[in-house]
Amino acid sequence: MIRLDNISKQNGKRLIFIEASAALQKGEKIGLVGPNGAGKTTLFRMITGEEEPDEGQILIDRGISVGFFSQDVGEMAGHSAVAEVMEGAGAVAEVAAELASLEAAMADPEQMDQLDAIIERFGTVQARFEDLDGYALDGRAREVLDGLGFSQEMMDGDVGKLSGGWKMRVALGRILLMRPDVMLLDEPSNHLDLESLIWLEQFLAGYEGALLMTSHDWEFMNRVINKVIEIDGGNLTSFTGNYEFYEQQRALNEKHQ
Repeated sequence: MIRLDNISKQNGKRLIFIEASAALQKGEKIGLVGPNGAGKTTLFRMITGEEEPDEGQILIDRGISVGFFSQDVGEMAGHSAVAEVMEGAGAVAEVAAELASLEAAMADPEQMDQLDAIIERFGTVQARFEDLDGYALDGRAREVLDGLGFSQEMMDGDVGKLSGGWKMRVALGRILLMRPDVMLLDEPSNHLDLESLIWLEQFLAGYEGALLMTSHDWEFMNRVINKVIEIDGGNLTSFTGNYEFYEQQRALNEKHQ
C-alpha cells in the first residue's frame, strides 16, 4: 500500500534518514519506534505529503485513503463535537454538506426561480448519501465519541469550549470514523483514560486497513501491533512481531555485536 524507497532527509545539518526503505501492507499494524528526535513525526509528514524526502520516493498505491492523527489538532470552534467528527468522514461528509446546502437553498425565497433544478439535484445527492449509509453517520460518530469517553452533553456542546485533551480526542475520533485504508496515529494513547484506551485497543483490533503508530505506552502498543519499524541512525529496520518481540530481538542483536 505504501513503500518508502531509499529515502534520505536532512534537517539543517542533521541527517534524519539515509537511503532508508520500508513498506506498509494491508492488515499490518506497525509500531514506529526510535528515540525522541529520530524522525518519527517527519516520517508521518512525508507520507502525508506535508514534507518531501530530499532523495528517494514515497509510493502510495492509487486510490488509497490516508488518515493522519497528530498532536497538532488546530483550531476547533463553532461546531458540536459530533459535527466536528463527522466532517472527517471522507466522501460521505462532503455529500452531507452539499445536502445541507441544498436544503437551505430550497427554503430560500431568493432562489425560488431555480427550485426545480435544486430539487432535482437534491434527489441525486440524497440517493448518493443513502448509498454511503449517510443517515447512520451521526450514530456512528456518537458511538466513536462514546468510546472515547464523551457524555451526550459534551457531544452536542461547542467543541471550542473543550480542553486541549478533549479536543485531541475529537481529532482522534475524526480519523477513527473515517476508517481510511491507512491510519497514521502519532501518540493516540495520550490524554486517554483506561476505559477509552481499552475501547481504542478493541477498535484497532477490528480495523482491517494498515496502521502505523507511535506510542510512549509500550504495553498498549504491544497489544495492538504485529510488526515494528525502528528508526536508528537514519535507517529503517523492520521486525515481525509485537513490541515485546522487538525488544528481545534488539537485545539479542546488541549481544551479538
